[in-house]
Amino acid sequence: MNPETMLPLAKQIICALLSLIFPLLGIGLPETGAKAPEAETVRIMSFNVRDGEFDREEIVPQVVADYLPDSVGFQECEGTWYLTLKTYLPDYQIVGVGRLTGLPLLGESTAIMFRKDKYELEDWGTFWLSETPDKVSLGWDAKYYRTCTWVVLKNRETGETYAHINTHLDNTGTEARMKGLALVMEKAASFDMPVVVTGDFNFIKGSEYYKKLVSDGLTDVSSIAEKADSGCTVHDYKGGTEGNILDYICVNDKITDVKSYNIMREKYNDRYVSDHYPIYADMTF
Repeated sequence: MNPETMLPLAKQIICALLSLIFPLLGIGLPETGAKAPEAETVRIMSFNVRDGEFDREEIVPQVVADYLPDSVGFQECEGTWYLTLKTYLPDYQIVGVGRLTGLPLLGESTAIMFRKDKYELEDWGTFWLSETPDKVSLGWDAKYYRTCTWVVLKNRETGETYAHINTHLDNTGTEARMKGLALVMEKAASFDMPVVVTGDFNFIKGSEYYKKLVSDGLTDVSSIAEKADSGCTVHDYKGGTEGNILDYICVNDKITDVKSYNIMREKYNDRYVSDHYPIYADMTF
């Protein structure tokens, strides 16, 4: 593999050391469930944590711990984030591989976390948004390697299953964005069960890409939720509601009862948790 496209091993060793050092610095495991969903409700979250900025290690996992999603799809989840989340959220399991390496912990991933007390991992995988999705590869006119991670989760109590698909489309390549989206939608259509799709899609509502997203089997939860927040999902640490919506949660036609769509705008320790707002939806299957 081209060394220029692979994260240095030294950086990953540092990531591992940090995951051991954080607890020694007095950053304890967060209290969980402060804003948990109601019983019988499934909460799905999408969260772009922004790579390269790891000075928020004490507040990013706190969001998950407080809101207690059943599953959450992360974007820009580099090795440090992967290890940080794994360290501070022992009640969750995380899966995903680096987009440049195809290996866990090594590189940025579209990782998915889920509550391991409630769900059993039936199956999971990652594919690349490219002409060769089964191997590490750059797609079409994309600027960056892009991936899509998916899981099939089985409720330990009821035996019911659902699929969670999570992705991050390219921000510059127009062909890569459209064809990458097609691969994601094809994967969603392959499951005969409730399906949720999360991601930073790098396109705005009303665009041709968005029309494609909601044209064939998927629905944006913000359009069907009984209660729905409005406003931007990207704020560049400035806050407010003005700006672009690039992050979405979609469902297939086996999910019709969406209670709410929410944009999490609150600060932690007087800081925004990322340059994107985490978003989540409460639903029943």
